[in-house]
Amino acid sequence: MTRHLCHEARHYASRHKYFIEQTLRPISGFKMYSPKLIVVSNRLPFVLKKNSEDELERVPSAGGLVTAVGPVVIQGNGLWVGWPGPNYKSGTPIPESSPEDASPSAKLLSSNIIPVEIDQNLMNNFYNGCCNATFWPLFHLMPDKAVFNVDYWQAFRKANFLFAETVISALNKQSKKSTEKESTLIWLHDYHLMLAANTIREAPDLKNANFKLAFFLHIPFPPWDILRIFPWVDDLLQGLLGNDMIGFHTKDYCMNFIECCRRGLKCRVDTENLLVEHGARTIKVCPLPIGVPYERFQELARNASNVIKEPGIKLILGVDRLDYTKGIQNRLLGFQRLLEKKPDLIGKVTLLQIAVPSRQDVKEYQDLKEAMDKLVGNINGQFSTPKWSPIRYIFGTVRQEELAGYYRDSDVALITPFRDGMNLVAKEFVSCQIKNPPGVLIISPFAGAAEQMEEALIANPYEIDDIVDTLIRALEMPNDEKMLRINYLKQREQSQDVHFWMKSFLKVMGEIIESDGEDIRPTLFHPVSFSDFDEYCKKILQGKKQLALLLDFDGTLAPIVKRPELAALPAETKEILTRLSQNPRIHISIVSGRNVKNVMEMVGIKNITYAGNHGMEIIQSDGNHFLFPMPIEFQEKAAQLVKDLQEQVVKEGAWVENKGLTLTLHYRETPFEWRTEIVSKARSLIEAAGFKASHAHEALEAKPPIDWHKGRACIYILRTAFGLDWTERLNIIYVGDDTTDEDAMRALKGMAISFRITQGLSIKTSADHRLPTTDCVVTLLKWVEKNFKE
Repeated sequence: MTRHLCHEARHYASRHKYFIEQTLRPISGFKMYSPKLIVVSNRLPFVLKKNSEDELERVPSAGGLVTAVGPVVIQGNGLWVGWPGPNYKSGTPIPESSPEDASPSAKLLSSNIIPVEIDQNLMNNFYNGCCNATFWPLFHLMPDKAVFNVDYWQAFRKANFLFAETVISALNKQSKKSTEKESTLIWLHDYHLMLAANTIREAPDLKNANFKLAFFLHIPFPPWDILRIFPWVDDLLQGLLGNDMIGFHTKDYCMNFIECCRRGLKCRVDTENLLVEHGARTIKVCPLPIGVPYERFQELARNASNVIKEPGIKLILGVDRLDYTKGIQNRLLGFQRLLEKKPDLIGKVTLLQIAVPSRQDVKEYQDLKEAMDKLVGNINGQFSTPKWSPIRYIFGTVRQEELAGYYRDSDVALITPFRDGMNLVAKEFVSCQIKNPPGVLIISPFAGAAEQMEEALIANPYEIDDIVDTLIRALEMPNDEKMLRINYLKQREQSQDVHFWMKSFLKVMGEIIESDGEDIRPTLFHPVSFSDFDEYCKKILQGKKQLALLLDFDGTLAPIVKRPELAALPAETKEILTRLSQNPRIHISIVSGRNVKNVMEMVGIKNITYAGNHGMEIIQSDGNHFLFPMPIEFQEKAAQLVKDLQEQVVKEGAWVENKGLTLTLHYRETPFEWRTEIVSKARSLIEAAGFKASHAHEALEAKPPIDWHKGRACIYILRTAFGLDWTERLNIIYVGDDTTDEDAMRALKGMAISFRITQGLSIKTSADHRLPTTDCVVTLLKWVEKNFKE
């Protein structure tokens, strides 16, 4: 098992101070993994803009990600996939960097770059819509600012599909060039790409490809009570669980994600080892706090010009993107209160606030800037003297070389976000502290960096007086305490810089790769056991009520096979069901999509109830029959539909199963490239004949347009067997594996404990719990036998 990386990193750093001199040098104690790497981010580490000659050229983007990841991409001849900006046209060659470009991204060759083509309208709904109008405020715990729009969500899904398709194409080309079957690591970045993994994992032409999927979230991950507000939360969580590893900045974010999977998807989780079980897969969740290029900021600080012009005036520094999550207004109000509370500081302290423009075309951000301008004007008007103004306000982008000077020469860095994934400004400030005495770092407890930076002063941005008191403490702090605190902070930032983050990530993925050939699930999760069902079913263990077991057949009691006639009830399952059928406290019903006679033959146990054709025909345990009355016109239409499907649709392994009251088109044996066409044509024929079409396991069901389904059938069975007051005398367990079972799970919600057998990557279910295999059903039946003795 992987230990908590943060603690391991600290332990290692205390013994090896200078390990970061070479970005990719193997670390003692770290088994490094050198993959073929495909990095996928919303934007490339540069944008393409037209120069005066109407030619495309690279303009470097801000951000430290490429500093750590770029060398690995270059060294391994990997790829970087992303959107190149609105100026890119399909088929246009990616230009090389200019000789003057000294940015970290300059070394990425055009052969390392794969552009994702997205039209401007889709990008607007995807990026400005779903990403920034929905996910950004929601993940930063501001749901009142979030916009929930189905068009935005559909654009997000489509954009993720386009990114995934580009990755699939790139991976296929890379695999063809490779002479050996080496592993490829696909690393998806940030909240823009939370759905891409499933499309890549399910791609039919990658079935034999050797790759692993990883995801890293650069913003916070919210708790369940916030995330559940999102209308499509099931799809979102399952999209993330398509990865093999999911990384977050802090352990708190890891725990939030794991709890969302437990409560939202009913997944089994391991909070001690940070694991989630989804279907038959185990996903590793890791705290991987990102760092900054420490040595680069040290060098920038050493070479930066002096920027503080007023001798004897202490400087408080704020650096932020202008965003409502950054708490800038409360910071200004705290500074205003400081001058009111300590008038002796007037003329002796200045707040320099650098606000980098952001999303200036969005009204909410325009309003924020206007409010900021007014607040700065009010405070300056209240306290300014002929020779001094309390606030210097820069609205614009400051070059990194100049910013390092501000970091170095500031007496206090005041960082007060309401919520922040990490906040690299805090780490950059610490990295630039080379003068004596050094500056003091004040940080909000709601920034991810606060979890690591224990020696910083903490100020709650929601409590103005706390900001004031912390500022006073920082301004009056003795020099020896300043030096002690900053030395500890610098040591950590040096040892856990951005290159350490990259190495830690590769180490985790290397362990996943190494364990890939083994059956690692039992070492990560014990198989579903009695103790799990003790927890799942604890509410039905009280009292002496009878138990109704309602069970699907295919995919629940019997494993799914290529053709229905090949299915068989395992001997052990049949033996347990036979014993349970003889227990007067237990009533068993098999509720199947097969016709009722067929399912009776398959199970072969007396004294239980059988329901076939999704409950349209029922044979009770006492021998009574129920047959839903099928209008003659639909019997005739069904016969014609079978003929039409066989003549127009059946090909390449597809075939029609006629079950009398319903029909099923099976396409499990059909090649993937034919399936979309076959399903689309079959659906049209089914609906044209007046039947309802619904998906099953690699099949399409045709049902009469009647208000009867497994849910209605289950209620009929229970009412018939136990009388009108059955709800007061009965505990119920329902187990199924298909979309048709969802009708029963919804109908019995609150009255039954329901389980769905699923290994799918994106299955939305009303079940109370998910089970990965039919083996778990055997364990459940044994648990019932143990706890419901005669």
